[in-house]
Amino acid sequence: MKEMLSTYQNLTEDKETAQAIWRYITHSIEEVGRNDILQNPTVLDIGGGVGEFSKNLNSEGINCVSLDIKNLELNSGANQIVANANKMPFVDESFSIVHGRGIFDKKLYPNYHSYLLKEIARVLKTKGILSVYDATPPNNKDLEKYFKILNSDREYPTLWEKK
Repeated sequence: MKEMLSTYQNLTEDKETAQAIWRYITHSIEEVGRNDILQNPTVLDIGGGVGEFSKNLNSEGINCVSLDIKNLELNSGANQIVANANKMPFVDESFSIVHGRGIFDKKLYPNYHSYLLKEIARVLKTKGILSVYDATPPNNKDLEKYFKILNSDREYPTLWEKK
């Protein structure tokens, strides 16, 4: 288990990977016609690890917060918050985009995903976007309690809009 955590805790461990992920997210958002959300977005990176994704966005003038349950490493400019994603220290509707990569893996995080989805919906603005990249995502029925699929043409939808 320890090896799995060390492998996955830094999924965006370098600037190039962080930039590639953001380009993919923005391209996907543009494809579904939600360019409006990219105008001055507030982004939450759940499971942000060492905060490279957040640091990269912040350096480009995009307001991003990195949330992780562990304080893995202080990363200047990453805007890191140490907290449990099932009880986030943010007011309702704080973010226009919530990004999660690997946060629903039951082997790594055996928590109740229904609580996590409810909490994500709480901190996400109405019509905000949840961007999920996970090998074992929650089933669509659980997601559809709070969100609607934006890119349903894909075998694995990655973008969900808060209802």
